[in-house]
Amino acid sequence: MVEFRVIDPRGKIVATKNFASAEAAHAWFVASVRDNSELGWRMEVNDEGQWAFFDDTAGFTAPGSRPPPRRRRISSRT
Repeated sequence: MVEFRVIDPRGKIVATKNFASAEAAHAWFVASVRDNSELGWRMEVNDEGQWAFFDDTAGFTAPGSRPPPRRRRISSRT
């Protein structure tokens, strides 16, 4: 389970909850701010002790939450 938090436009943490998927966390975030049209609401994810922004367009934005880069295989044939 990963910890997420909702932050209001003034920087106050208004809710914190653990989720098994980013999709569930995003749905919770949308429901949390549904009745508030004020800009500046955001969601963060706890990435190994560091809070990082969560971007619903590309998944986690924290470096530790990104998949590892693909490595090119080098052939040893000569």
